[in-house]
Amino acid sequence: MPDPHLSWAVRASRADTSAALDRLMDDWYGQVKADRGLHAAIGFDSHMEHRDWDSAKHSIERTYGRSSREHRQTLDTLAAAIQSRRMLNRPAG
Repeated sequence: MPDPHLSWAVRASRADTSAALDRLMDDWYGQVKADRGLHAAIGFDSHMEHRDWDSAKHSIERTYGRSSREHRQTLDTLAAAIQSRRMLNRPAG
């Protein structure tokens, strides 16, 4: 169980399996769903429901810009999840 005092981005980067990462990101999405600003990002909810974190990140960047202070933690969390997924799906050896 990840330390709840760590940021979501750190927790995502420390996921040890794809299933753990999926559960973590589902929990995170459950908490950020109430953010009205994210709903304005076209496609964000749909992408998150399909666990397409790269597209969700791009929808925020298109709507608010890559350097949006308001959504920095969201972008960081999605970036960490994307990187973690790549590392977890990387072939061994």
